[in-house]
Amino acid sequence: MSRRPLARPRSLLAALFGRVGVLFLIIVLVVGLLAFFTAQRRINEIYDAQLIVGANVLRALISDELSEEPQQPAAGQPPLSIDDSAILSPEDRQAFDSYADWRMFRIWQGKKLVLRSDTGPPLRPPPTQDGFSEITAQDEHWRIYTLHVSAKGVTVEIGERTDIRLVLVQGIALGLALPLLLLIPTAGVLIWLTLSDGLQALRALVAELGRRTLRDLSPLALDPWPRDLHPLVRSINRLFERIDRSLVNERRFLDDAAHQLRTPLAAVKLQAQLIGGEADPAERQAMTAQLVESVDRAADMTDRLLTLARLESRRGSAAEGGDLRDETVAALADLAPVAARRQVDLAFEGRGAFPGGDPVLLRLIAANLVENAINHAPEGSEVAIRLSTAGGRRQLMVVDAGPGIPLAEREKVLERFYRGPGASARGSGLGLSIVGEALRLLGGRLELRDRPDGARGLCAVVELPEGNLPGASFQT
Repeated sequence: MSRRPLARPRSLLAALFGRVGVLFLIIVLVVGLLAFFTAQRRINEIYDAQLIVGANVLRALISDELSEEPQQPAAGQPPLSIDDSAILSPEDRQAFDSYADWRMFRIWQGKKLVLRSDTGPPLRPPPTQDGFSEITAQDEHWRIYTLHVSAKGVTVEIGERTDIRLVLVQGIALGLALPLLLLIPTAGVLIWLTLSDGLQALRALVAELGRRTLRDLSPLALDPWPRDLHPLVRSINRLFERIDRSLVNERRFLDDAAHQLRTPLAAVKLQAQLIGGEADPAERQAMTAQLVESVDRAADMTDRLLTLARLESRRGSAAEGGDLRDETVAALADLAPVAARRQVDLAFEGRGAFPGGDPVLLRLIAANLVENAINHAPEGSEVAIRLSTAGGRRQLMVVDAGPGIPLAEREKVLERFYRGPGASARGSGLGLSIVGEALRLLGGRLELRDRPDGARGLCAVVELPEGNLPGASFQT
């Protein structure tokens, strides 16, 4: 199966030049067509006006001579044989003769043709109304103006072939086309140079970014760049900010992991050394159990640190399709053995569906809150988990009978690795931090309260909107 070759990316300069060039050619074409049709219209107007003037001049020249009854021509003699030397002067005759090839005239008295040129379309009775008419005969197209002199019963027809107009329009069009054809390559070069110079600022921005290193993520100043590039510069600055925040989170993760794992690993190493030097089997077994517990704590802390790192990488990409009830039930099923070992009962209340949200984040929230409650609850007590809806928001409530958290400590326990005075030895100080980070992504909030019944313990309440708002600020 052959693979299609990837299309080569087009140059931005070439793409802009192509678009501007096509637009310029369209403008040149439109201007040329407008000039052609405008010239044609103006020429028609001028030549029509000349026909009107010519008809009136001819009427004035012959009005007196045609006032008397003209002699009838002999049989078979064409009208052109009429002696018009007494009517037209030699100068007038020369003027009329100059129009012989392209123009024609005919003079009627009543329905009789008394004078005509030797050019023109076949004879036909003149129109009864003044104005223009067009006749096509023998591949020649004539435009004729008819003028009636009612007082003397004279009709004057004067016309011309429209070919002369077309020849003149074509001459104007050719005269206009040559400069336009010379303008196209000249304008193309100027457009290319202009676009290339306009993209110089973009090239300078690329060069500036190329000089940056991973340690130099300071924002770019807006003043040196054209205003059109300000949105791009702002986007780059926001990208720098996100990269810097990601690097800070990565360094913090590495620092936290190195700091928090140093003590457990040192303890594991020491216990391993002590086990190697212990001869008493019973003591060795006890020390081995302590070693396993230390390894479990280190593994749990590592797992939670990795969970936090994954949550930070999911920022802005939270998925949909989860159900808070389903994920809470799944988390309770995973934690049931832990609760059984600590002899803590789990009581769940919540009916119906609670759709919406990333299923991974919803399970992390439920699992960490319930596990935190199990770790702090005394043996023989109960951890109650309730789901409800209030004010268009989904609510998860986890109530335990542990030592609770003093009011002054409730903001601090949300920080990483912070463990209050009554914290369990099994805890890592990351559970509530994971809940807080997940809620940031879902646009929810966490509130730590006293138990509603006034008894000893803690009530953790999570509220999630019906429509998640990724990126919303986290509130406590």
